[in-house]
Amino acid sequence: MKISGTVLAAGKSSRMGCNKLLLPYKEHTIIEEVLLRISNADLEEIMIITGFERARVEGVVRKKFGNRFKMVHNDIYNMGRAESIKRAVENVPGDIDALLFIVGDKPTVKSDLINRAIDEFKRKSPSILYIMTPEGRGHPIIFAKKLFGELLELSGDTVGNELIEKYENDAIELIDDDIQVDINTPGDYEELTG
Repeated sequence: MKISGTVLAAGKSSRMGCNKLLLPYKEHTIIEEVLLRISNADLEEIMIITGFERARVEGVVRKKFGNRFKMVHNDIYNMGRAESIKRAVENVPGDIDALLFIVGDKPTVKSDLINRAIDEFKRKSPSILYIMTPEGRGHPIIFAKKLFGELLELSGDTVGNELIEKYENDAIELIDDDIQVDINTPGDYEELTG
C-alpha cells in the first residue's frame, strides 16, 4: 500500500500577525521542524501545499531540503483549508492508495505517531484514520483513495469532520496521550517555546 504525505502550509496566520510557519523553533523554523518529523515517515512522497507568502515559505524549505519535497501552490488559500486539500488530491500520483495530512503549524507531532498511524492504516485499510489527543482530534489524518472524490467536494475550513462522521463505521481512532500544540496566537507560540 502506497501512502502520500501532505503538509498543509498555505494559511495566512491572521491571528498571529505574522507567518507562524517561519517563526523560530529549536534550531530552525516551525515548518522545518514539521518537515523533519514527517521526513522520517514511511511515505511514498511528501507534498507541501503553499499559499500565503509562498516565496518565503518555499525559500526556507528549499534552502534546508533542496528539492526533496513536491511544492504545490494553492492560489486561493484565502478560501479555506479545503482548497489546499483539493490541491493535494489533484496532484497525487495515480498509484497512491491513501493521503496523509498534517498541518504545518503543529511541530510537536512526533515522527513515531506518524509512523504508528501509517502502520495501523496499512494493517487495517479503513476509509479514514484519525488521531485523538487529550484536546480532541489531532494530526495526522489519513484518507483512503476511495474518498478522494469526496475530498474534492469539501469547502471552507471545517474539513474532515463530516467525513469522519459519515464513515464512522469504517474509521480508526488512534489514541495519543501527547498534547499537540496548535499555534494560532502569540500565546500559543509562547506556550510552545516557553
